[in-house]
Amino acid sequence: MDILAVLSRADELYRLRATPGAVKDSVSLLAGAIEGADRFEVQWRLARALFFLGQEAEAASTKQQLHAAGIGAGERAVAINSERVEGHFWLGVNLALFAESAGGIKAIRALLRARSELRRATELAESYHDAGPLRVLGRIAHRAPRLLGGSPKRSRYFFDRALQIAPLNSVTLLYAAEQAIDSSDRDRARDLLEQVVKSDLDPDWEYENRRDRALAEAMLTSLDNRRD
Repeated sequence: MDILAVLSRADELYRLRATPGAVKDSVSLLAGAIEGADRFEVQWRLARALFFLGQEAEAASTKQQLHAAGIGAGERAVAINSERVEGHFWLGVNLALFAESAGGIKAIRALLRARSELRRATELAESYHDAGPLRVLGRIAHRAPRLLGGSPKRSRYFFDRALQIAPLNSVTLLYAAEQAIDSSDRDRARDLLEQVVKSDLDPDWEYENRRDRALAEAMLTSLDNRRD
C-alpha cells in the first residue's frame, strides 16, 4: 500500500474510532508504513491514534505505555517539521495525559513540556482541532496545582477563547463546565452542559459528542441534587 493510501485509510479508521479495534488497526497500519519513521504525516497520525487509545485505556500502566509511545511519535513529527501544528499538538496532549497517569517527578516534567508544546501549537494555529491547543491549555490551567501554573482565571480565559473559535465543541464545553463547577459558578456550568445536551451531532466528533452528552446529563442531574 502506497503512503497516500496508508494515510487515507488511517484517517478513515480514526473517524471510525467508536468501532472497537479501528484505532488499533490504524496504529498497526501507520507503524508498518514504509519509511514511516521519517514521514511527518505518518508520525503525527500515529501520535493522534496512540493518544486516543491511551485516553480510553483503563489501567494506569497501559495509559502510561500508550502515551509514552504517543510522545515518541509526536517528538519524531516535531523533529521532522517543527513548523506544523499537528506534531506539537499531539505531542502536547500525550504529555498532558501521561502526566495525569504517571505521578511524581515524571508527571511534573511531562506537564511542563505539555504546556510548552501546546503554547507552540497555539502560536502556529490556535484553531486546530476545534481550538484544541487552547482547550487543553485551559484544562491544564484548571487541573494543575497552583505551584505548577494552575489558575482558574487563566483556565477560564483559554476556554472562553476556544469557545469563540469553536462554540459547539462538546469537549471544550464539558471542560469549561467542570471548571465552572469548581469555581462555584453553577449558572455558567448549567448553561454549558445544556449546550452539550442540546447540540446536534458533528460527524467528525460523533464519538466525543455521544460520550460528552451522557456525561453532561449526569452532571446536570448532580447539579440538581446539590441545590440548596
